[in-house]
Amino acid sequence: MTPGPVITGPVSMINGAVPQGKLDPLQNVSTMLDTVDSQGNRLFVSRGTRMPGTRVGIHVHEYGGHTCVISGEITDFVEGQESSTFPAGTCYYMPPNTLMTAANLGTETAVLIDNFTLPIDAPVITILEPGWDEAVARASQ
Repeated sequence: MTPGPVITGPVSMINGAVPQGKLDPLQNVSTMLDTVDSQGNRLFVSRGTRMPGTRVGIHVHEYGGHTCVISGEITDFVEGQESSTFPAGTCYYMPPNTLMTAANLGTETAVLIDNFTLPIDAPVITILEPGWDEAVARASQ
């Protein structure tokens, strides 16, 4: 697996604007699969809940991945692309090393399943937005 060009932070905008939504981590996160395939790649699948009005910090996935929306809807903000909204029953691709964030701008809770194939020692996600650590600390209180 070859990653794309490395992006470093801090980053507070995508496509010249601060994305909508309050910084807040996923709730009720559970690991569905975390194993190594026969080629030595890590397969990681998790499930989580994104509350209405919240979003993940601007981030990159070094090796990309995809998300499936189980319920609710998610608006995906990706550098160089128009924002797109994905309703329940749809999935979207997260290109490698591309600035992005995902927000629940709807009125109902969104349940997501994230899927990644990456080297064993690679991070699943790298958050680059200032204020993310504080949002995580608030959520854990």
